Amino acid sequence: MIRFPVCPLFVPANKLDWIEKAKASNADALILDLEDSVSLQEKKETREGLMEHLSSQELNTPYLIRINPLNTNEGQRDLSLLDNVTNNFVALLIPKVETLEELSFVPKSCNVILLIETPLAIKNLEILASDKRVQGLCLGGADLSAELGSDMSWDALLYSRSKLVLHASINNIFSIDSPFMEIDKSEQLEEECLKAKALGFTSKAAIHPGQVEIIKRNFLPTEDEIKEAKKILKQYAGSSKGVIAVDGKMVDEPVVKSMQKKLLLAGFDPDELK
Repeated sequence: MIRFPVCPLFVPANKLDWIEKAKASNADALILDLEDSVSLQEKKETREGLMEHLSSQELNTPYLIRINPLNTNEGQRDLSLLDNVTNNFVALLIPKVETLEELSFVPKSCNVILLIETPLAIKNLEILASDKRVQGLCLGGADLSAELGSDMSWDALLYSRSKLVLHASINNIFSIDSPFMEIDKSEQLEEECLKAKALGFTSKAAIHPGQVEIIKRNFLPTEDEIKEAKKILKQYAGSSKGVIAVDGKMVDEPVVKSMQKKLLLAGFDPDELK
């Protein structure tokens, strides 16, 4: 599994001069967007500019590339051009995927994050999430609510969020909650972060640098939580018992898995503690 991106930040691929400012926000991944941020008239020039940028850069910040839908000419052109620079981004973010057959177009060397934004994609999550190349699922709340005829409120999309988290967990892949679209409402963003984390999401996407700190603060484990997780994993690995007690807390396999996920979120490899 590639490292959990706790707060991937969208950057329009036709605004590559925004990348340095985006990096300064401390987002742990950038989503360079070839789809909704770019008009049809700009797509060819933007695609070529992005390839040139990727060809000339060392990958010191993880890039996720959101391409156009695979069932469109623009999506196929994106794939064709990006196939030359697959070492310079960590995954493709693929919008509006509904069936596994669509992924047959993607080079086998590419990791994939699926953008789940149609009712059929929600229906087919069990199948989509099980594909070996799929590293994560991302909820596209704006498109999904438009398709459903609902609003983007938490309750309206709760079923879709729950199902996405369920199948991400079953397949041990990460889950990215939909961006919060109102960039000047930090309290509401914080509230939604708390709900998303409580539901089981490992990440939440950002659409503005000002959202990054709030998202990371709410999703990343604290120093105390990291210390606790390391201690629990070390003691459990050194025991031959299925259940142990650490500082008065019962520890079994489900607790161990929870601690492992906390350390992955914080950038640690749990296997190194065994």
